Amino acid sequence: MSVSRESLKALRQSIAVIGRDGARHMGGSEMGRVLLGHPEVDHALGGGLMRAASHDVMPASPRDAAAATGFALGLVARLAEASAWVWIRQDMAGREGGEPYGPGLAAFGLDPSRLVLVSTPDAREALRAAEESLRCAALGAVLFEPWGDPKPLNLTATRRLALAAEQSGVTLLTLRSGGHGPLGSSRTRWDIAAAPSFGETGGGPGLPAFATHLVLNRQTGAGGPGGIWNMEWTHGDNIFRPANSRHPFSPSSDRSVAATAATILPFQRTG
Repeated sequence: MSVSRESLKALRQSIAVIGRDGARHMGGSEMGRVLLGHPEVDHALGGGLMRAASHDVMPASPRDAAAATGFALGLVARLAEASAWVWIRQDMAGREGGEPYGPGLAAFGLDPSRLVLVSTPDAREALRAAEESLRCAALGAVLFEPWGDPKPLNLTATRRLALAAEQSGVTLLTLRSGGHGPLGSSRTRWDIAAAPSFGETGGGPGLPAFATHLVLNRQTGAGGPGGIWNMEWTHGDNIFRPANSRHPFSPSSDRSVAATAATILPFQRTG
């Protein structure tokens, strides 16, 4: 839906229904953190990814946009579990990267029936929809996908979103499709690159794999260290785990290898 006055009203009605029927009504201080599944990553985060907070996911390069989206969707699956969630995208993100594909989302571990998908023509309307969605405490997560580095996405706007997340207990994930500059109100920022996917027997395709760089970590008292890890997403268990240690990969290594990764993501081109 595009966020016209009528569509914003429809969005409010949708999340109002979720609020009545949903099971998540806890404040941020009660919700704690969620384990991602990778022991070293969870330790660096001080016990998992913080709920009721804002987190940024950025592609390491333009050709890593699909990998960054896959990683963000894995975070959504960990955060939302069986709850409804909202994905707010600027139209340009869909034109550049394809539109969400229901069967692909299901194969990735996300029930498409629990998704409220919002499409907006510009960043200002995307911000309005994100703030409106973050007020619904029954949501498991809000995935906010502006395009590029729009002027409305300034420090004041991001602080408003972070405050809304803290007040409702709903975690905000901002996927920076086509973006470059960091945001000022996030607890963590991740740079994501594609990594080779290796099948267990060496014959078929393996699990979706990511080279992750935790660039910013404000979850620990002293602004703890970041780190670089290779991670796989397991569809059945819906957790991240260390990538196949027999095939180590570093984001600084030959990117031509990473570009050949056979990772199936939940998208399809529309034109």
